[in-house]
Amino acid sequence: MRPPLLLFHGWSGSNGNLREWLPALEPRFQVIAPDLPGCAGVAPLAERHTAAAYARWALALLDDRGIDTALVGGLCSGSSIALALARLWPERVRGLLLHTPFARPALIRPLVRLQLRLLTSPAGALYAPLRNSATLAMLHRRLFANGAMVAAENLARDQADLVRADPRAARELAADLLLADQVAVLRDWRKPLFALFASEDAFIDTQRCASLIREVTPQASVVTFPGGHGWTADYIRRQHEALLGIAARLAAALDAR
Repeated sequence: MRPPLLLFHGWSGSNGNLREWLPALEPRFQVIAPDLPGCAGVAPLAERHTAAAYARWALALLDDRGIDTALVGGLCSGSSIALALARLWPERVRGLLLHTPFARPALIRPLVRLQLRLLTSPAGALYAPLRNSATLAMLHRRLFANGAMVAAENLARDQADLVRADPRAARELAADLLLADQVAVLRDWRKPLFALFASEDAFIDTQRCASLIREVTPQASVVTFPGGHGWTADYIRRQHEALLGIAARLAAALDAR
């Protein structure tokens, strides 16, 4: 039976962000990729939207499915949720798969940190018109998120996700990302950990983040492939190749334990 792998998508996104991961992962794992509360039209949490709050929600999801332990992974801000789950309930997490992990605020690119600060300030009220304007959203991506490198189909999907995202959830998670330092959980982690980076990612300083993970988590496997934070055909192909290798090594690591 394939081991369960619970994946968390990125900020104000949907499980569509993880669609290109599935061909590499599903042959070896039972992939569970829910839309998070406050995203993709799902009702927001009653509490403040932090990585820890999402981790509590995820634990309940595992319990509802009768899953005692699982591999856990995430994309960008979703990696913060995976790390929160590993910190709070390490006995439930068999290993970690982190893509573009937000390991500490100082490693988030300055322009992205500026966006997060603006979102959590009074200017954050502008988030609603931004998410409803395809023109403004496109300009935003071109300036901040390698938008010029994103295929039109994926840009359209991202825009649809923005429109369905709950503004309160988006602002609260942004505030949490500016404060959450994950180095302690990375340093204490002793189980398998795989970290995946695009070399020219627009959200985080790939080189410094990869170096940090290698330093504090000696058993970690760090994989970097060429590309930015954009989903072109080349990006998707290179990501797929990297995930194929990670899936094989992660499955082998589980068998060896």
